[in-house]
Parts: sequence; C-alpha cells; structure tokens
Amino acid sequence: MLHAVLTVAAAAGGAGLATLLRLPAAPLLGAMAGVAAYSLLRDVQVPVPGAAKWVVYAAVGAFLGQQVTSESLAALRSAAVPILVTVLAFLVFGLVLALALWRFAGFDAHTALLATAPGGIAQMGVLSAEAKAQVPVVLAIHVLRVTSVIVLMSLGLKLMGGRT
Repeated sequence: MLHAVLTVAAAAGGAGLATLLRLPAAPLLGAMAGVAAYSLLRDVQVPVPGAAKWVVYAAVGAFLGQQVTSESLAALRSAAVPILVTVLAFLVFGLVLALALWRFAGFDAHTALLATAPGGIAQMGVLSAEAKAQVPVVLAIHVLRVTSVIVLMSLGLKLMGGRT
C-alpha cells in the first residue's frame, strides 16, 4: 500500500515539476518520469489493477473523443486528399522503419511496429502495454519524436513564413 501511495506521489510530483518547467505534454511526461525514477530508485513496480487501467484508458478515449467537433469534421472534408496522402506516407515510412528495427536492431515485431507508428505518446503507450511490447522503448521513441517536433516547430514556422 505504501508503494502505491508513493507511486501516485511520484506521478503527481513529476507532473507538477514538468508543468512548472513548461515541458511539452508536461503532465504525461512528468508523471512518467516521476514514476520511472521512483521505480528505478526503489526497484519496485506497483501492479495496476485492471479496473484502474480501464478507467484511465476510458478517460484518454473521452478526451480524444471531445476533440471531434462539427467544425473539425467540416475541415476534414476540404482537406481529405492531403490527409490521406500524408497518412499513407506516415504508414509506409513507419512500416519501413519497423521492418528495419525488427530485422537489424533485434526489436520484436510489436515493439518495432508500435515504436514507429504515427500516434500520440499516451495512445502508443497504452497500445504497447496492451500488446506486451517493450513499453520503455516505444515511449522513448515517441517522447523523443514529439519533443523534437515541438522544439523544431518554431524553426519550421519561421522558414514557412508563419509566426512563432
């Protein structure tokens, strides 16, 4: 019980610190880092009951579902072809990278595919846990990818004539 309380405290502390530091996806990344640090320092992992996982996954699903509005659907219609081309390119590129990781880096198929799939950190983390993939590897790749995108976005906006 004590480890469960300390794990929740590590998550909250990490999320709070990351928020204060204004890191990208602060609550998610901070909580991950806080719990990972606690787990490594204490060499303990607190099993999460299936019901708790269900609630968290449902909450993530609810958050993502709220992002869909009639305006966003209207915007999708006008950009359907570029969206489909972009998604296809992401999928093909991800599959090629997954095959390379599987063939040359010794990754198992689930880890390779989920590490290179286009998706958000939370979604890929959930999927990798469910698929019994190497969650730390999948998350490390996605955290680095998302952080790189955020950091490089201002440079890209300047090059494209946008405001930063």
